[in-house]
Amino acid sequence: MQDTDFDKMLQASDPDRRLAALFAPAEARARLFALYAFNQEIGRVAEATSEGMIGEMKLTWWHDAVADLYADPPRVRRHAVTEGLAELTGMISLKDMQGLIDARLDDISARPYESLDALLDYVDATAGRLMGLALRLCEAELAPETLQAAGRAWGLTGLLRAFPVRAKIGRAPVGGDDLSDAGATPAMLAQGLGEEKVRRAVIPVRRAAEQALADLKAAGALPAAALPATGYAVLARGYLDTLPDNPYLIAPERPLLPRQLRLTWLSLTGR
Repeated sequence: MQDTDFDKMLQASDPDRRLAALFAPAEARARLFALYAFNQEIGRVAEATSEGMIGEMKLTWWHDAVADLYADPPRVRRHAVTEGLAELTGMISLKDMQGLIDARLDDISARPYESLDALLDYVDATAGRLMGLALRLCEAELAPETLQAAGRAWGLTGLLRAFPVRAKIGRAPVGGDDLSDAGATPAMLAQGLGEEKVRRAVIPVRRAAEQALADLKAAGALPAAALPATGYAVLARGYLDTLPDNPYLIAPERPLLPRQLRLTWLSLTGR
């Protein structure tokens, strides 16, 4: 699979990261596309697999395939994504690459988040870690607190948008303690019941996403070199504003043009 094929894949499955990556020089863009294609492969395992054991086997395959890339000599399995990842091993460590996979194992287990803090840890290990690796591929840097804010703004918003799907696999973005306090249960989530109770339970998550966006804005102008790796986080504002009050409803898609214009403005002003 060539870069153009990754481009088409991401245009359909991860359009906002792709839009930001288009602001990178050609070589860095190709690296970002390979990383994001990998993230798509491991991220969709839980949603595409009804049997936990099968999902775990798929993630184990990826775990081993990534390890092969760092062997001496390297072994590249015949898969378009592993072939793309082979070009990244000099910039991303085995531990970091496998960390993205390990964070998805809890999705397979269908274990609810115990608390908002547990949910934030998951977001830091997935969306946040991915941004950090993308920065490395762009040879750019951000202050740790700014990176964390960007990752949480994007990650929490994405999980809230995916609430209906996440609820069905037992990984709705809500703390178990908040769910209990609202009088709801994981079983209700899986069946799409208790709309008002679940809406109350989700309020702390929405507040955390809002706080992350506020922290990101307070950090000041985004360095131009970091835009391709993290700039899409500013698009979370528009997605949060259009979330339905009922968490079980599918969030509407936002038109492409406003997102393109927002990123263009970011590239010109850093804000």
